[in-house]
Amino acid sequence: MQGRLPGWFYLAGKALARSNRGLLMGRWPHQLGLLFTSNTNLGPAAEKDPKLVKEWTLMVSPFGLLKARLPCHITVGALDPHKYPDSDQVLVALKGRDSDPKDLLVNYDEARKEVMIISDGVDGAASLDVRTPVKFDLDIKTSGSGSVTIEQMQSASCNVETEKGASLLKSIKSQKIDIRAKGGDVTCLGTLQGNTDISVSQESVSENHESVNVEKLQGSSINVTSENGLLKAKYLYADASFLTSAAGDILLGNVHGDITLETKTGSITVDSSEGSLKAFTYRGEINAYVLRQTGEVNLVSQEGSITLKVPATLQASLKLSGTKVEVSPEIQLQDIQTVSRENHVTVTAPFPLPPRSSPVAGILTMTPMPPPPPLIWLLEGPVTSRPPQHFSVCY
Repeated sequence: MQGRLPGWFYLAGKALARSNRGLLMGRWPHQLGLLFTSNTNLGPAAEKDPKLVKEWTLMVSPFGLLKARLPCHITVGALDPHKYPDSDQVLVALKGRDSDPKDLLVNYDEARKEVMIISDGVDGAASLDVRTPVKFDLDIKTSGSGSVTIEQMQSASCNVETEKGASLLKSIKSQKIDIRAKGGDVTCLGTLQGNTDISVSQESVSENHESVNVEKLQGSSINVTSENGLLKAKYLYADASFLTSAAGDILLGNVHGDITLETKTGSITVDSSEGSLKAFTYRGEINAYVLRQTGEVNLVSQEGSITLKVPATLQASLKLSGTKVEVSPEIQLQDIQTVSRENHVTVTAPFPLPPRSSPVAGILTMTPMPPPPPLIWLLEGPVTSRPPQHFSVCY
């Protein structure tokens, strides 16, 4: 996925165009009235109704691969199964006032079951709308400000790479989803189902500083990395998730499974966690609510505050560590052990708390002094679901 393609494989694409069935059918707009469009347009300063330049219809075999190398916007979606029950066509529409179809190579290699759409000369303001069978692998790369939109597809692999363009994926089901954004944000709507890797470079921060915005990710493994900008996800369902941002905040809704979060200067917020949770930040704050705990909860902030919400009945052990640790009387911990060593205090205590009919509010305060040791909150053991109890760790 990495590395710039020399000449966008244009010469290789020309050679491939001469093999097998090649370009099967090309029709101009007046020959075909049906036009496939997308409600989402991420192209730069796109025309409201861009001119349709040319359309292609390729006869293909199912379970193929779409490979695109373009300097412009591309939208990929599934054919209407009612109109195309045999799933044996790929429809391509080129739009844009200054677009020249001679600059675009559209080809199908029957032996490889591979559709290639290649150009290094088409106008950057142009756009392509591609409709494939719903089960089709995707390998799409854009240069310049070319953006990518993919809607409601199923595949064994879905690979997307952009330079300055944005990436938008909606309702994708794939064994492997790989998104590389050198410049431009990544937005995921609906559910992305499959093992997912999202990587966003420092150049990919938009004006609203949301480099990754996800509605729902579901898979065995989820990895999201960003050099800058906000990482935001509403739902994460995975056996293991790892999210990291060098300078941006991490904002999560409901997360399930084992999750690790890291940011150097940003803050971390988790609305609800079911599983194990590890969160690390140097300067930022940590706010988390652990609904159910199946493993360790480890929260570390070098300079910021930590706030943790847990159910009122907690089957776990508690460990607080900092230059100064204060436990308010409202939190009735038993068998508290306090160890002080070289201006460093560690407090440990077992849970659960005594049963109560209403939530208990309490405050635990840890204050780092220069040079500040990390603030650490460690929970071990299962948690049962009860009304939330609020703990605040601050300095």
